Amino acid sequence: MAKKEPLAHDEALATPSSPPVDKQTATPLKLSLAWNTCTVEEWEKRLARIPRSNLIQTWPYAQTMRAIEHKMTRFGLIMDGEKELGLLQIQEIKFFRLFHVVILDRGPLWFNAPVARATWDAFFNAFAQNFPRGFGRSRRFMPEVLLDEPLKLKLDQLGFRHKARGLQSIWVDLKPDANIIRQNLKRNWRNHLNSAERVVMRVEDNNKSDHLAWLLKNYEADRRARRYPGPSVDIVKSLVVLSRPKNQVLMLRAVLGGEPIASILVLLHGKSATYQIGYTSPEGRKVSAHHLLLWRAMMKLKEMGIEDFDLGGINPEAAQGVTSFKEGMGGKTFELIGLYT
Repeated sequence: MAKKEPLAHDEALATPSSPPVDKQTATPLKLSLAWNTCTVEEWEKRLARIPRSNLIQTWPYAQTMRAIEHKMTRFGLIMDGEKELGLLQIQEIKFFRLFHVVILDRGPLWFNAPVARATWDAFFNAFAQNFPRGFGRSRRFMPEVLLDEPLKLKLDQLGFRHKARGLQSIWVDLKPDANIIRQNLKRNWRNHLNSAERVVMRVEDNNKSDHLAWLLKNYEADRRARRYPGPSVDIVKSLVVLSRPKNQVLMLRAVLGGEPIASILVLLHGKSATYQIGYTSPEGRKVSAHHLLLWRAMMKLKEMGIEDFDLGGINPEAAQGVTSFKEGMGGKTFELIGLYT
């Protein structure tokens, strides 16, 4: 199993039944949410300050949701008086004044993480006050905070209802030297990589439309045949189109004997990146092409200044093979607190 990410909270704080308290002043902490107060460029500059950001809190994702799923986006800053602590991006659907859907997935994100539990308590209070439970309002809330029983109790106290287990994934730290990253690979994974490197296989690094079309065609056919969850082709296309102008797309393809045999798509956001989709043909699996592509991707991301690589989710119960493959890359597993309404 991959290493479990430690809790990112101050365990010495008061119990969640106590009001959020600022440790320095010992006064109740009250945060506010300021909506739509910065430009796109200002938002992206703030996102670039976030350690371990995620794709769902980006501008391309917001535009994709608007184009594909007709959701509107509200951009928020978390304020402690005049001081900015972090940001969040919510999706909304409104039907006149009769029905209101509020979605916050994998947010908020903090400029200085990890934050104390009292700060999370104060944010939960602010979010509940902004979007109280009521007739006609539907809430979907998946906070970007690690699984934590006292914080789960706090959400219960505020009237949030737990609906499902939180996202599980793996972060690979790209800050160490490349030799250290390679040493951190599990032995079997590293052996496959060594084997792939001995094959006369060309790795193409570009974002041409025909390369994307090949990947999407095979990804969709594979997804339908094996019935695994994943983003739709339309969503992936939109994310790529919106991310390309900012050099936030990394697409690698393996070619053997003049024929493509594997491809992966990685999307960048701030100082982090997310493995989005990939496909490997039977021929590609024989020569461990996917291992080679992901290793090359990590080295390329490192060159580009990316510090952390999210492997795009795992499911130990329903997809043990994929989970084991990703665990072999030597990262740290994490699990979010859960899905709430």
